[in-house]
Amino acid sequence: MATLEAAVPIPTERERVLALGAALVTVTLWASAFVGIRSASRQLSPEALALGRLTIGSIALGLLVLVRREPLPSRRDLSAIAFCGVFWFGLYNIALNEAERRVDAGTGSRARS
Repeated sequence: MATLEAAVPIPTERERVLALGAALVTVTLWASAFVGIRSASRQLSPEALALGRLTIGSIALGLLVLVRREPLPSRRDLSAIAFCGVFWFGLYNIALNEAERRVDAGTGSRARS
């Protein structure tokens, strides 16, 4: 009986450093989001803040798609994507922004994780 060995590539030191750096940046930005939301909510409504955040994220991801030349979703998937974007992610962000006006950033960060 022959055994089949999987050839799993071992990450290089550069890949490990990049992964660690990406994790640290992600955690730092995620943690600072609650303070940023709290601060921005003094001047912006929850809806305007959600629109701004989602617009910035859409532009960043759109640029990434262009650079990587990713294929666009099929026509039949667009309605599901729009539904999830509006009724799940959009409403979630509005609710989060509204809640951050009422509780401190530390409590909001624990409730979100």
